[in-house]
Amino acid sequence: MQPPEPIVTQQSANQFTLTLALQAQDPYFSGHFDGLPVLAGVVQLGWVVAYAERLLGRRYKFLGLTSNKFLQLVRPPVTLQLSVQYEPEHQRLKFAYSLPNGVCSRGAINVEEMS
Repeated sequence: MQPPEPIVTQQSANQFTLTLALQAQDPYFSGHFDGLPVLAGVVQLGWVVAYAERLLGRRYKFLGLTSNKFLQLVRPPVTLQLSVQYEPEHQRLKFAYSLPNGVCSRGAINVEEMS
């Protein structure tokens, strides 16, 4: 499933910030959970890699997770901000998803840059 179309608010060679507007009927909430839709952590992680590949113009192989924290449930309707920084020297994508009242998840994804 493709991630939603973002509004890119900042972008450079190794980092970007974008905004996502999500609604209850969006397929990203389907099945997680009935009567209490929540954006799953695995979806959030997948979006980090997908947007990094699209916006930074590189392909990444997932190697693992480092110090990930899911601090708040993401429930629709919601506007999320996602900030991602690629650290090539550490081979990781650092990320943070934020809501108007603070960070809802953050961490790092260990990756290998592919050609």
